[in-house]
Amino acid sequence: MRAAELKQAGEVDEIIERDYAKVWLRRKEKLLLGCPPAHGHVVAWVGGTLHLPYAPAREPVKVTTAPGRWPTPAGLPDEDWTDDPSLAYRVEASTTADLAARIADHLAFSAGAARLTWTDRRLALVYPTKFVAEPDTKDFFVTAEELPADVVARLDAVTPGRSFPPEPGIRFTFADGSMLTQRDLLAPMKVRRALSRR
Repeated sequence: MRAAELKQAGEVDEIIERDYAKVWLRRKEKLLLGCPPAHGHVVAWVGGTLHLPYAPAREPVKVTTAPGRWPTPAGLPDEDWTDDPSLAYRVEASTTADLAARIADHLAFSAGAARLTWTDRRLALVYPTKFVAEPDTKDFFVTAEELPADVVARLDAVTPGRSFPPEPGIRFTFADGSMLTQRDLLAPMKVRRALSRR
């Protein structure tokens, strides 16, 4: 089963790289990491309070997707969040103004449509245009929010939880100290590749 999941994840990764290169990247811009859409809830610690699942603090973009209909999170101990298949992301932030929480607004609100994307020039939340209610472009992707690339202070592949085999994730640590982890089977390979491209 895991071999089939890894194969599918690799195919999705190739499609993302190809599509961004064709229609989204700017001239001479290098893609460091294109995260796939992840379908699941966000668990968040904001200001020391647990939000399970996280409810967005704002409506970042009008989308045509229905709210996610994933099962209710099981409420496992926080360190075991990847053992709950209904959870796709984990956030730690001091306030809802922190970058990880602002990104979580997109991830929780968009029903899996938003993609976190990092290049040598920017960190962006990217949506396929078909999921945006009133797009201002006819391009294949809409860039809903973007920041300078250096807001990413650190990128790590992590394996939280106690499952075997472990459920890997990609952890972004931002300049403001907030952190966002996305479940991703290819995390170790993607993080190595992203750091080598910088």
